[in-house]
Amino acid sequence: MTLEELEAIAVTARVGLTEEEKEIFPEQISQILSYIRGLDGVDTHGTAPTHYPIRQAGFLREDVVEPSLPIEEALANGPDVVDSYFRVPRIIEEE
Repeated sequence: MTLEELEAIAVTARVGLTEEEKEIFPEQISQILSYIRGLDGVDTHGTAPTHYPIRQAGFLREDVVEPSLPIEEALANGPDVVDSYFRVPRIIEEE
């Protein structure tokens, strides 16, 4: 992976990278991708697809009403908050 590819992915994911991360991540990601490419050579013919490799019992639960976050905490990470609401760009034009 090149530095340019890493930076493009970081922009898309909206992740900030330090200079140190920009130095080490391309090599680390390249190693991960190389390992994953090695899995392409594994013969899986005759192997049934696995939907849930780990038995998951009781993953549905009863709905329980619980207190929600305080408004200030819920809006704390919003990029543009006005009067206890997130302000977003208009997407529908009025006629």
